[in-house]
Amino acid sequence: MSRAIEGLERLLMELTSTVSGIEEARFVHKPSPEKWSKLEILGHLCDSAANNHVRFTRILTTDEPVTIEGYVQDEWVKRHGYQQHYSREEMLSAWNQLNGLILNVLRSAAGSDWEKQCFLSDGTSLTLEELLEDYIRHAEHHLGQIREVR
Repeated sequence: MSRAIEGLERLLMELTSTVSGIEEARFVHKPSPEKWSKLEILGHLCDSAANNHVRFTRILTTDEPVTIEGYVQDEWVKRHGYQQHYSREEMLSAWNQLNGLILNVLRSAAGSDWEKQCFLSDGTSLTLEELLEDYIRHAEHHLGQIREVR
């Protein structure tokens, strides 16, 4: 099993604990109309989890290198209306469920699967292991934003 899986498991516990410990008013506060609230950041992390679940699954279910497309992050957050339509509890539940799907699909990976290649839209090549590590770094970056006192 990949060490990165253990990192994702730790991240899930840490993010859940952090989000649960933030006062509601602070969690939904938008620092400006164009900046995301902590709730919207969590929504963005759910978007990232949904996209990456598909990416990880595609890599694991084919022998050919997969090309990974990006997505318009700001537009996804806007279209989902996280600030208007969802509570912290709903988004935290979605985050945990989506990452549970990711963990389960990655736990099925054989040793050789971790070296499977994928290509980003800019032509950069990554292994499955590197893609998971990048996913964790991305989530940790946003966890830091959620922790920030604004």
